[in-house]
Amino acid sequence: MKLRKVYFYWVCPDTNSFEWINDLLKNFDQQMAEEGLGEFLNYYIYLTRGWDKNQAQNIILHEHEDVDPVTGLAQKTHYGRPNWDKIFQDITKNHPSTSVGVFFCGPGVLSMTLHKMCNKHSTVGGTKFFYNKENF
Repeated sequence: MKLRKVYFYWVCPDTNSFEWINDLLKNFDQQMAEEGLGEFLNYYIYLTRGWDKNQAQNIILHEHEDVDPVTGLAQKTHYGRPNWDKIFQDITKNHPSTSVGVFFCGPGVLSMTLHKMCNKHSTVGGTKFFYNKENF
């Protein structure tokens, strides 16, 4: 099976939790653009808490710029928790009758949620989600 598309979700409580990955994602964006694979990776960063009034004002002021004001990345940061049900629905809609690998590393509660979403959104003859988790 050939890998055709990657959706990468990084959910963290504050900006310190994703600062280290910014350079990696910027380099990957550049490399994929150079190779004509600009649509290969879609990444979504969710900041669940840890922003103050000044940061919120800065975000609003710069929301129409080409890069995210918090991360400096091309794709914008989302604030709050992901709506996993909608995310799985969108993937099912965009990739019908496809095998989709879901790879997870993180807290147990979120692991259970994603595993349930994989089961809920997998259909016979349609999109099938295969859940994989890593523990450190």
